[in-house]
Amino acid sequence: MDYQVVHPANADLVMVEESWPAPARPIRAAFLASDEGKKSPNATPRFILFQDGKILLTVTGNGGWKDRMWPMIQDVTATKA
Repeated sequence: MDYQVVHPANADLVMVEESWPAPARPIRAAFLASDEGKKSPNATPRFILFQDGKILLTVTGNGGWKDRMWPMIQDVTATKA
């Protein structure tokens, strides 16, 4: 599993393509085109699970990571205990 980390200086830069590493720019484009991306693009911290050119899940906050993202990663990678 590959991962990308984006650390823009402020929330407004989340939407700026140059703030994203080149390999992660397709994720940014898919996110901004999604309902969630249109509704709340600047919410951080944001975690996006992207596979085969599409977003599987996007969540915000530590609770979103713990309660939704981490279990989904375990499911997708077949590593759930």
